[in-house]
Amino acid sequence: MKRGVGLSLALLLCGAAQAGDPPARAQPPKTTVAAAPTVRKPLDLRVGDVRKYMMPNQFRAAIAGDADKNTVVVEGDRPAPPLNSTQPLPQGLLAYYSLVRHPASAWRMFLPDPNRPADGPTVDKVPPPIFRWGP
Repeated sequence: MKRGVGLSLALLLCGAAQAGDPPARAQPPKTTVAAAPTVRKPLDLRVGDVRKYMMPNQFRAAIAGDADKNTVVVEGDRPAPPLNSTQPLPQGLLAYYSLVRHPASAWRMFLPDPNRPADGPTVDKVPPPIFRWGP
């Protein structure tokens, strides 16, 4: 009963809000004479006087070229942190805890985990060749 009253009240308010909107204006008829396009002045991308933007000592240093003598360039690579998608998924009861804690990655539980460590010992060596006389 309460849901019906609430639904009817919401519909009544929506109808009243739509009725209160001003009516759409009619578009004036388009004329066949096209208006002349306005001609704009091209963009002025010049900087102007650089001394307005720099202190006098900075301007003298830039002209003299002393900035290149004192410039230090450092290049380096920082290893990226491991992605969450490359980490192995928990197995067993911890998988359910992981579902609740990270619901956005819960789909990963239902697929085979390619990053999971091997179940048994891995074969790291090539077996020695065995000589056989026959097939």
